[in-house]
Amino acid sequence: MKLVTRKKREYDDDGLLPLVNIIFLLLIFFMIAGVIEKRIVKDDIDLPSAELNRFENKEVTKIFINKSNIFSINNKITNISEISAYLKSNKINEVVIIADKSLYINDVNILLTKLHENNIKNIKLLSNRNAN
Repeated sequence: MKLVTRKKREYDDDGLLPLVNIIFLLLIFFMIAGVIEKRIVKDDIDLPSAELNRFENKEVTKIFINKSNIFSINNKITNISEISAYLKSNKINEVVIIADKSLYINDVNILLTKLHENNIKNIKLLSNRNAN
């Protein structure tokens, strides 16, 4: 009895290559389609926690106060006396305050007083969502 011998394939492909291609395509798709969040907080500022339902991330003037009580407006280090001149020269009417949680309220009140003197009514204080 003669047994039929099969020809041996020249290549040994077990079908993993299409699976790898699909995985890379899915990875690229989710990287592009994922939510890209703009980082608006500096590294040396630790925000306090609060209940926050929504935050609109639009282009507004951001005033940073770090734990050393150093002020910066839109990534330019400044002092409290220059803030009024900046607000008047740029005709700013909306401000977001990003302050470190270790600051006392008196440090923030100085800034709030300057904002009130410049007739700025729309002031937001940025914080982290409550972790609880």
